[in-house]
Amino acid sequence: SDEGEFTLPEIQVQVVNLDEGQGGFSAGQTLVEVLQQAMPDALVVTVAPDAASARAAVDRQEAAVAVILPADLTAALFGEQEQASIEVYQDPTLKLGPRIVRDLLAQVVDGLAGSRIVTTVAQEQLAERGVAVDASLLMGIAQQYADWAARMGRRYQGGENPVLDIQSPGSEPQKSNDQLTRIIASITAGMMVFYVFFTGAASAQSILREEESGTLARLFTTPTPRSTILGGKFAATFLLLAVQTAVLLIATRLIFGIAWGDPLAVALVAVGMIALAAGFGIFLTSLLKDTRQTGIVYGGVLTVLGMVGMASVFTGGEPGAGGAAETLSLFTPQGWGVRGWQLLLAGDGALSGEVLLTVAVALVLGAAFFAVGVFRFRKRFA
Repeated sequence: SDEGEFTLPEIQVQVVNLDEGQGGFSAGQTLVEVLQQAMPDALVVTVAPDAASARAAVDRQEAAVAVILPADLTAALFGEQEQASIEVYQDPTLKLGPRIVRDLLAQVVDGLAGSRIVTTVAQEQLAERGVAVDASLLMGIAQQYADWAARMGRRYQGGENPVLDIQSPGSEPQKSNDQLTRIIASITAGMMVFYVFFTGAASAQSILREEESGTLARLFTTPTPRSTILGGKFAATFLLLAVQTAVLLIATRLIFGIAWGDPLAVALVAVGMIALAAGFGIFLTSLLKDTRQTGIVYGGVLTVLGMVGMASVFTGGEPGAGGAAETLSLFTPQGWGVRGWQLLLAGDGALSGEVLLTVAVALVLGAAFFAVGVFRFRKRFA
């Protein structure tokens, strides 16, 4: 080619025309002819005998794209059927060639879709004039309109076709990927709550270690109120959990592409979960006499409560559906943490009234657990 001139490489296209047609007219045949004649220097169109062989040619990279025209294509345009699907099967490593084929298909499909309107109007006008209308006449009108639309070469890019839905295998994986991401997000939220409560309890365990070493008793002899000392433990645990949660949210966003939602909503749900986990850790620690009991209590109690709290994750239930798993999970503090994240995911990350209510319950429970824990420690070290 001359300097500065772009030469489009040949685009190998496999076409399978399964259209049965109506009244001697075939919309599928019109599409095949347009593809063959539109860009003869660029598109090399081969009519394949069946869909399997056309797809196989693409898989072997002998063709860039395969176009499978359904048997009910004409029926969707001129019959009672409202929709038919054209399959565009493409080599995922190629972009330009398949895009050109898609644009050509969209152009002709829009023209054919207009044929339906033209034939309807023509039928009404001819009937008003007393002219007998048969199927062959209508198909002839449709053919003339389709030929005119093809010659005009109009492009309607970015619009939606009300009659035909052009599908590509690429659309299904995208849908599957979205579903997979949602599943990963739900499981990640459950595991995040699970480990946040473990970390909260483990951090609060430092109170028992300091008690056994004697440093806690010396702290309690100072003028500093015991609630302030325990509040400092709570604050330290809260900050640790906040960092852990932030890292996990950012990592899942970068690795799995999980969109947790509105930053304010995410922050509120995270704060509610962390406050509840930290308060519950203080409360649980106040029930223990020494560090020798932590293994059984933390390993047993927290595991059981965590599994129950994640029941709605395992069953795949929607938050707010009122299922038995969701109801059971709300009898545990972990269940309220899980509920907040599930509401975010189900509501596309929006800050709803249900999210605010869940955060409020988590904060109240966290404060209650902390208050009970402080009360027990006061009695213990009185």
